[in-house]
Amino acid sequence: MNRKGSGTLAIFALILAALICGCATTEEPAEPVTPVITPVPTMEETWAVTEPIFVKSPGVPDYKTEIRAEPINNVLGVYVSLDIDATGAGGNMASEGDNLFMVGFAYNYANVPKDFAITSYNDVISSGIPYKSQTDRIFPMNVKTYHLEVVGLKNGMQINPAEPYNYGVIIMLRDEM
Repeated sequence: MNRKGSGTLAIFALILAALICGCATTEEPAEPVTPVITPVPTMEETWAVTEPIFVKSPGVPDYKTEIRAEPINNVLGVYVSLDIDATGAGGNMASEGDNLFMVGFAYNYANVPKDFAITSYNDVISSGIPYKSQTDRIFPMNVKTYHLEVVGLKNGMQINPAEPYNYGVIIMLRDEM
């Protein structure tokens, strides 16, 4: 191709590119551009209590304890399990043992306020959260596991283990009721 044809082709390509890019003017006025406001991320407020809750009244000896929860199959509820090892409490415990009152409870975070906290048996009752209680006598040298089936209350709050939840146990002497 000759130089004259190459120059014409280059000029034609530049004009075509300008038209395609929108550099050509039209009779219509351009619409004003509205700025997009990007929201500033904020710290999401979290719940006051996010760890499992364990409350032991002062009269209960210092047993070695452990709590955990696992969903109940095909039911809106959880098993709140409590392991008590009284083998190390020998001197702090009467030979007739201790008559314990134990309360397992659970709640979905979405059903309670952000500052929700349980510190006593009365808190559990007054809050309306699902719970299960049990009494038992534990003797020196006992090692026991309790499985408290915490399901939704008949006309009250439910516990859905598929959603974020917390759980806990309260142990007190039966005489303190």
